[in-house]
Amino acid sequence: KLKQFNDEIETMRLELGETLIGLKTRQKRLDNILEKASDEAQTLDDFEEKYAEFKAAESKKRLNVKLSTEFKEFKQEMVTNNSTRNDDAETVELDENDNDNICSMYDPWTKGLMMNPVRNIKCGHHYDRDSVMAIIKDNLSVRCPIVGCASKTYVQPNQLVLNEALQKRIRVFKAQQDRDAECESEDGD
Repeated sequence: KLKQFNDEIETMRLELGETLIGLKTRQKRLDNILEKASDEAQTLDDFEEKYAEFKAAESKKRLNVKLSTEFKEFKQEMVTNNSTRNDDAETVELDENDNDNICSMYDPWTKGLMMNPVRNIKCGHHYDRDSVMAIIKDNLSVRCPIVGCASKTYVQPNQLVLNEALQKRIRVFKAQQDRDAECESEDGD
């Protein structure tokens, strides 16, 4: 059931991504039409005529979002994220006093299990401290890597706070994985 649910969510995310990219593309086209009509028009009536003419011509053009570079990159990122997931336990539930009750135990940049999880106070997403610090050390214009993150601010070291509850849960999870691996290797001997 969980696999089916994950597949449904992935399909919905692809559809929503396609819709969003389609809307962005249409908006860019409309902005270009407005600019072009504004440049060519001398009067308001002239502008309205030019805008209607350009818009009619634009509406005849087909828009296939799935062929756009942006959609291909979005889809590739989703495939990459899904292939690196651990289906047994990708997310953990946190205590009620945390801002978000469910988050991934895997770093969005390295895709590895976080050992020192920090929470970005601007958007609430979690990263591994070592990976985020290595990335922002050389480039201060890095935004949150989570697809769909609403935060437009750059990730800054002073915005990152240690999440001890998540760190504890990850350590328990890692210990359980190690025990399971030991049991499997003993059974194989």
